[in-house]
Amino acid sequence: SSRFDLSLARKALFSVDDAAGVTVTCNRGSVWLTLDNDPRDVVLEPGESFTASGHRRAVIYALEDSCIRVREAQPAPVAQLVRKAARRPAFFSWPAAQF
Repeated sequence: SSRFDLSLARKALFSVDDAAGVTVTCNRGSVWLTLDNDPRDVVLEPGESFTASGHRRAVIYALEDSCIRVREAQPAPVAQLVRKAARRPAFFSWPAAQF
Protein backbone atom coordinates (compact mmCIF):
# COMPACT_ATOMS: atom_id res chain seq x y z
CA SER A 1 0.00 0.00 0.00
CA SER A 2 1.10 3.57 -0.44
CA ARG A 3 0.71 6.24 2.17
CA PHE A 4 1.76 9.79 2.85
CA ASP A 5 1.43 12.39 5.58
CA LEU A 6 0.04 15.79 4.73
CA SER A 7 0.04 19.00 6.77
CA LEU A 8 -2.99 21.20 6.19
CA ALA A 9 -3.24 24.79 7.33
CA ARG A 10 -6.56 25.89 8.87
CA LYS A 11 -9.26 26.14 6.15
CA ALA A 12 -7.14 24.20 3.62
CA LEU A 13 -8.84 21.71 1.30
CA PHE A 14 -7.54 18.41 0.00
CA SER A 15 -9.46 16.05 -2.27
CA VAL A 16 -9.08 12.46 -3.43
CA ASP A 17 -10.77 11.83 -6.78
CA ASP A 18 -11.47 8.13 -6.16
CA ALA A 19 -11.43 7.41 -2.45
CA ALA A 20 -12.51 3.76 -2.64
CA GLY A 21 -10.58 1.94 0.08
CA VAL A 22 -8.60 5.03 1.09
CA THR A 23 -8.09 5.51 4.82
CA VAL A 24 -7.63 9.00 6.26
CA THR A 25 -6.19 9.26 9.76
CA CYS A 26 -6.02 12.50 11.70
CA ASN A 27 -2.66 12.77 13.47
CA ARG A 28 -2.99 16.37 14.71
CA GLY A 29 -5.71 19.02 14.69
CA SER A 30 -9.16 18.19 13.34
CA VAL A 31 -10.56 17.73 9.84
CA TRP A 32 -13.99 17.49 8.29
CA LEU A 33 -14.39 14.85 5.58
CA THR A 34 -17.26 14.39 3.15
CA LEU A 35 -17.85 12.09 0.17
CA ASP A 36 -19.73 13.02 -3.00
CA ASN A 37 -23.39 11.95 -2.85
CA ASP A 38 -23.07 10.69 0.72
CA PRO A 39 -25.21 12.35 3.39
CA ARG A 40 -22.65 11.65 6.13
CA ASP A 41 -20.18 14.22 7.37
CA VAL A 42 -17.22 12.93 9.32
CA VAL A 43 -15.10 14.95 11.73
CA LEU A 44 -11.79 13.35 12.66
CA GLU A 45 -9.85 14.23 15.78
CA PRO A 46 -6.29 13.03 16.56
CA GLY A 47 -6.06 9.24 16.46
CA GLU A 48 -9.34 8.78 14.56
CA SER A 49 -9.57 7.24 11.08
CA PHE A 50 -12.12 6.88 8.33
CA THR A 51 -12.03 4.42 5.41
CA ALA A 52 -14.08 5.29 2.36
CA SER A 53 -16.03 2.68 0.45
CA GLY A 54 -17.35 3.11 -3.03
CA HIS A 55 -15.81 5.07 -5.87
CA ARG A 56 -16.49 8.66 -4.83
CA ARG A 57 -14.55 11.86 -4.43
CA ALA A 58 -13.56 12.71 -0.87
CA VAL A 59 -13.05 16.29 0.24
CA ILE A 60 -11.09 16.97 3.42
CA TYR A 61 -11.25 20.40 5.09
CA ALA A 62 -8.92 21.41 7.92
CA LEU A 63 -10.92 22.88 10.79
CA GLU A 64 -7.59 23.95 12.32
CA ASP A 65 -3.92 23.41 11.50
CA SER A 66 -3.83 19.65 11.02
CA CYS A 67 -1.77 16.71 9.88
CA ILE A 68 -3.39 13.70 8.22
CA ARG A 69 -2.14 10.37 6.92
CA VAL A 70 -3.65 9.14 3.65
CA ARG A 71 -3.28 5.42 2.95
CA GLU A 72 -4.45 3.56 -0.12
CA ALA A 73 -5.97 0.13 0.33
CA GLN A 74 -3.95 -2.97 -0.40
CA PRO A 75 -4.68 -4.14 -3.93
CA ALA A 76 -6.60 -7.40 -4.09
CA PRO A 77 -4.41 -10.49 -4.55
CA VAL A 78 -5.96 -11.14 -7.98
CA ALA A 79 -5.07 -7.62 -9.13
CA GLN A 80 -1.46 -8.19 -8.00
CA LEU A 81 -1.28 -11.43 -10.01
CA VAL A 82 -2.70 -9.76 -13.11
CA ARG A 83 -0.11 -6.96 -12.86
CA LYS A 84 2.70 -9.49 -12.46
CA ALA A 85 1.45 -11.51 -15.44
CA ALA A 86 1.24 -8.38 -17.59
CA ARG A 87 4.95 -7.69 -16.97
CA ARG A 88 6.08 -11.19 -18.02
CA PRO A 89 7.00 -11.82 -21.65
CA ALA A 90 4.36 -13.74 -23.53
CA PHE A 91 5.22 -17.33 -24.44
CA PHE A 92 2.60 -17.43 -27.14
CA SER A 93 1.04 -14.71 -29.20
CA TRP A 94 -1.62 -14.83 -31.86
CA PRO A 95 -0.52 -13.85 -35.36
CA ALA A 96 -1.54 -10.37 -36.41
CA ALA A 97 -4.86 -10.27 -38.20
CA GLN A 98 -4.69 -9.71 -41.94
CA PHE A 99 -7.41 -7.42 -43.24
